[in-house]
Amino acid sequence: MTVVTKRPEPVLPPITPGGQPPAASLDADRGADASSSAVRQAVDADAQLALLAGLRAGLAAPDWQTSAAEVVADICHRLGCLRVSMGWIVAGELRVIALSDGVVLEEGAAIPELQQAMLEALHQHATLTWPPTARCASRITLAHQSLFKAQGLAGVVSVPMAHGGRVVGVLNCERSVVSDPLRPSPHKGQERAAFSADEVHWVSILAEGLAPMMAMRHRLGRSWWERTRATFFALIRRLKDPTERGLRWSVGAGAAALLAGLLVPVPYHVTASARLEGAVQRVLSASEDGFLREVHVRPGDLVKAGQVLAELSDDDLQNARRARVADLAQQENAFAEAFARGDRAQAATAQTKVAESRAQLALVEQQLARVKLVAPFDGVVIQGDLRQQLGAPVKRGETLLTLAPGLDWRVVLEVDESEVSELQSGQIAGLRLAAMPGQVISLLLERVTPVAKPTADGVRYEVEAVPTGAGAGLAGLRPGLQGVAQIELEARPLLQRWALHAWQWLRMLAWTWF
Repeated sequence: MTVVTKRPEPVLPPITPGGQPPAASLDADRGADASSSAVRQAVDADAQLALLAGLRAGLAAPDWQTSAAEVVADICHRLGCLRVSMGWIVAGELRVIALSDGVVLEEGAAIPELQQAMLEALHQHATLTWPPTARCASRITLAHQSLFKAQGLAGVVSVPMAHGGRVVGVLNCERSVVSDPLRPSPHKGQERAAFSADEVHWVSILAEGLAPMMAMRHRLGRSWWERTRATFFALIRRLKDPTERGLRWSVGAGAAALLAGLLVPVPYHVTASARLEGAVQRVLSASEDGFLREVHVRPGDLVKAGQVLAELSDDDLQNARRARVADLAQQENAFAEAFARGDRAQAATAQTKVAESRAQLALVEQQLARVKLVAPFDGVVIQGDLRQQLGAPVKRGETLLTLAPGLDWRVVLEVDESEVSELQSGQIAGLRLAAMPGQVISLLLERVTPVAKPTADGVRYEVEAVPTGAGAGLAGLRPGLQGVAQIELEARPLLQRWALHAWQWLRMLAWTWF
């Protein structure tokens, strides 16, 4: 390292009677300025080399404190100091973390005068020296004077280390009055010299360049608990700063929102898909094997009670009816002849056959009456488009049409299996249909079915509800309309509800994987 000596003081030239220096004096001033500039450039160059060496030693160290020890040892060797110390802010407190003389410090223990000198520079956010230089003549240096006297030093300097807009540590250098014979200094004649302005500038360059590296090593070397604790204390310090008004408002708003989420109940509802159905559905099926002759309605048509909806072919039944009528006439004639002859036995037999023929005729006429499908009540056709099946054969019992009452509805809700346990009969719900999004239909839950229904979105349970109030007779309702229903539950704090769902999910996950 190039020995940095104290910058020579320029000699003021004599003043001429006219108030202007002579030409020789001006030449001397230019020479002094050039010499001062050359010295400052040499100091900067040497500081950059020392900074690179310090960064290399610090980054090669295995941990943060070892890195600090390597750095202060290198600075002590280059600057010819008695001791170089580094203090760092840990959990809001300044601690001496490394000494160049190899002394191992216990947790939080340090030389009292040394720590007070570091705190003095830290609180003033300024470089302090003793004996003072021109720049720090107006600064408070009581702790530096105490360290100076207690250790019998020739000079002491403390330089704050700043990173990210705040001071994170202090670098302190001490120079002894008498050289230690066991540790000869490479800078002969410097043992009794105080720190010059150029040396203070040299130390300031190193402190500025080493601070980011030390901050990075400190951050990476801490455990998660220490990082969390440091972040908490940093936040506390910022909150105490009166200039951080925006942060105070933000933290206050966040705390208020957290308390509201934990304590203030908010409306809670379960959302489910819904479809509208008739409260009663009547199926009209074929009474006999036959063929479809006529269809008078289609799905969506409103019908009246007694209205003919469809007709089956009755040709075979008409033939059977005519045969039964002829047989009945024949049996009646036989009865009349036997009665006229007075043959009671023959008359009784004929009378029995007459009754049998009448019963068969009544059966055929009943079958003819059921050939026509008649609406049993006022309602709407919800299923059975038979217009494309005219003339097609049908089997006895085959479903042809499905009817539902026109003003009597029920709503079927499909609820997710994770939320069905919170539902019960008598709860209130609201329904918005896709066909009428501007109208909310009030619902009353009637029954929670115990049967699961697998769907593409997971397992769903059907819950039956009925419209209440004005929604029950709302115009435009049709079976098959779909929408979204919201079932109202007991009001709960928002964060409590989220925490409950998260806990249930975690328990299920743990049960599944472990």
